[in-house]
Amino acid sequence: MRLLPLLSACAVLLHATHACETDEDCSLNGICVQKCSNITAAAARPAQKVCRCDAGWFGHDCGRLDLAPATRNLGYNYTTVTNPGDYSTHGNASWGGRILQDPEDPRLFHLFTSQFANGCGLGGWRPHSQIIRAESRTGPQGPYHYQQTVTTPFRHNPDVFYSPADDKYLMYAIGVDAGPLDRCMSFSYTAWPNNISVASTDDIRGPWSEFRMVVNSDRPNGIHATNPSPFPLWAPDNPTSEIALLIKDYDIFTSPQWDAEYTHVYNAEWNTTEGGDNALWTEDPFLWRDKRGNWHSLNHWMIDYVEHDGRRYPRVGAHLFARNLEGPWHFRLHEAYNSTVNFTDGSAETYNRRERPKLFFSSDGEMTPLYLVSGVTPLNETRKSSTFIQPIGTKWREFERDLGVS
Repeated sequence: MRLLPLLSACAVLLHATHACETDEDCSLNGICVQKCSNITAAAARPAQKVCRCDAGWFGHDCGRLDLAPATRNLGYNYTTVTNPGDYSTHGNASWGGRILQDPEDPRLFHLFTSQFANGCGLGGWRPHSQIIRAESRTGPQGPYHYQQTVTTPFRHNPDVFYSPADDKYLMYAIGVDAGPLDRCMSFSYTAWPNNISVASTDDIRGPWSEFRMVVNSDRPNGIHATNPSPFPLWAPDNPTSEIALLIKDYDIFTSPQWDAEYTHVYNAEWNTTEGGDNALWTEDPFLWRDKRGNWHSLNHWMIDYVEHDGRRYPRVGAHLFARNLEGPWHFRLHEAYNSTVNFTDGSAETYNRRERPKLFFSSDGEMTPLYLVSGVTPLNETRKSSTFIQPIGTKWREFERDLGVS
């Protein structure tokens, strides 16, 4: 009778573990709990503390995504689709994206992604990138099918979410309106600034409002305005309209509402003993707040690019975390995921690039990551990029079963 309460207060772990002292040692993706010293004894005695990871994460510090085998030919890949008048042969290449479940039809999923016009491929992302919407009726993994072009070039790096406080969908992106283009080309950052803007709509299918700039690339403090990752601070017990906005190099802004002024509130000052310059070799942050109120971001980690003379694989994923939005943020010097993917057919593939990570979470309040969305390029064809979706852990199976999709 006494054994059960004792067992519930400690972690029963069958594999080798590492000790922890605080939840930070578990990357805030789990909790640091007592490890049972003898689960068969009538009175188990707590021993060292170990990390008990949340669903979707694993590792001694809960800092790695528990990626499940992916299924080939899902996601969104229109690289073989060409249009009359294309300037090049790279099809309709895309680059990552955000999945949203339809508010009226739970079996319908929308994907907003950057797609490169005129067949110019990933190499011509500035200024040929435009934002499109695709749909899947076979679950969040896809395959997704093109539905509409949402913007004209140059708009890139969209992040779209539903704002409960405003009852609107908000789209954050970089770019400016481009003039006529007559060939595949690539412009410099100075010629085509990445100004961060936001647009809104009452319906996920649009129409969208005009973009309103919220962070200017020409700010005097030298902030590089790119890679926007917004997160609404609304919660059932705090129905605020406030928005948090994380951008590249870990500058954080907040605004009282999506269409108000954005105030710079944080810039990372990394502890050199913890992350050093490695922490600055990141881009494409994706921000979220977990069920305990802690903050996290998933990023493209560029360590191989720096340490191996421009090589972009295999260590590509970084996870950062903090108890408070304004830090301190913690950085782990190991990848949260890499560019090698195992498939359900037993094969594996290492991609040349796997970037622009975003997560799709459970809707039960647990904020369990169910799918990882990223842009990928194969080793032998770096311009024909596509949007790749991989399930995480095991909870995605329950999610799809409840939807009635296979």
